[in-house]
Amino acid sequence: MKVLHFQALVVGALCLGAAVLAAKTYNHHQQLAELQAAARNAPPDPAPALRRDIGALGDRLATLQPQVMALGEAQGRHTAAQAALGRQQDELAVSLKALQAAPPGPSSSDLTALEQRLATAEVTLDKLSTRPSVPAAANARPQASTSEKAKAKALAPPFTLLGIETRGDVRFVAVLPAGKHSLSTVHLLQPGDSLNSWQLRTIRADQVVFHIPGHGDRTLPLP
Repeated sequence: MKVLHFQALVVGALCLGAAVLAAKTYNHHQQLAELQAAARNAPPDPAPALRRDIGALGDRLATLQPQVMALGEAQGRHTAAQAALGRQQDELAVSLKALQAAPPGPSSSDLTALEQRLATAEVTLDKLSTRPSVPAAANARPQASTSEKAKAKALAPPFTLLGIETRGDVRFVAVLPAGKHSLSTVHLLQPGDSLNSWQLRTIRADQVVFHIPGHGDRTLPLP
């Protein structure tokens, strides 16, 4: 009886051990299945993709390097152009200051007054050209010698005095060359300027003095 009872205990113990072993085996099988599933669902190794990206970046860098050099050269040219432009601006500023310091040119009112004087001078010239000749009986003076006539002809001014023009503190003599009737041909002379070898020396209140080479100075009244 005791033997049977002992055998029953041994068999029970074996069955219990087999059950525990089966349970552990099942758990290990489950864990192995989970690991296999996790391995299948795991992302691929990023190392090859990273190597490809690094290679592409290297190629891109090699392509961009000449462009960077070209941009550097273009920046150098741009800097040189800016320097040249700065020098030109400085030169223009100096020229502008010189122009601003120069006497102002004739204004519209001055040109209008000069045009009116020119019109008056034209009328005077027309009257002189149409003046009748003096009868021989009225001209009782003896004729001058040939040399005196030549001298008087040589001393005749090659222009018509129109008057004085003022630009600020500077005075000019307005003259119209002989044979001219247009406002565009009027000359503004300062002392030292010449017209047809007549050099203006002095501007006075009502007359001007010209120097004629070979004849000395000649004083002419202002209109």
